Amino acid sequence: MQRLLQRRVVAVLVLALLVTVVPTAAQAKGASAATISGGGPGGLPGGPITIKGDGEPGSGSDLSSLAEDAGVWSVLFEDGPGGELASAPAATDRGPRYTITWTFPNGAGTEDKVRQHVWPYAAGGPLTFMASGQRVLDGTTKGGWFRASDGLRVTLVNLGLPARQPLTASTPATSAKPATPAAQPSATPDPAPAVWPRVAAGLILVLAVAAGGALFLRRRSNPGAAATP
Repeated sequence: MQRLLQRRVVAVLVLALLVTVVPTAAQAKGASAATISGGGPGGLPGGPITIKGDGEPGSGSDLSSLAEDAGVWSVLFEDGPGGELASAPAATDRGPRYTITWTFPNGAGTEDKVRQHVWPYAAGGPLTFMASGQRVLDGTTKGGWFRASDGLRVTLVNLGLPARQPLTASTPATSAKPATPAAQPSATPDPAPAVWPRVAAGLILVLAVAAGGALFLRRRSNPGAAATP
């Protein structure tokens, strides 16, 4: 009887220890799976890519590393590490968009699905975006933009995404100023007509008038002889 009582006490202690040490689904924050899809019309050539495992932060698994690279902990909970962006970056130079659907077991024995968009080849580093208000682990996502390191692109390429290099940020097109036409040499004005011919013609005219006037006066002062009857 005493041994039976001791066994029951030990069983209760072991059960209490397991409840304390082993995290429940509601306490666990790690994902159990992630499915990558998208990438434009037709999606991935081989179809969606699914990763399963222990997604608990710090576990070192492929699933946990993907979540850390994608900035899940920065935008999933309020107490996540830094790295999120305050506002949406420019829509240009992002490249194709993919979607990672994270699966989180919850305390109700079901699973929560959280979607996160990813631009692996964006200029300046991969971008991710998680919408706020998605149900997860008895709460909702904080959401936001996150600028990841190039390690996220490498990880996704290793998982099956196309091996593409990051985009190069395009410089804003500047309006080309019209070329200033070369200054054309001003047309040389025609040389002024010579003045001396006009002066000479004037002098000749004056002399002719003067000679005519002198001849007229001379004839009036010396009249011819009267005709003889």
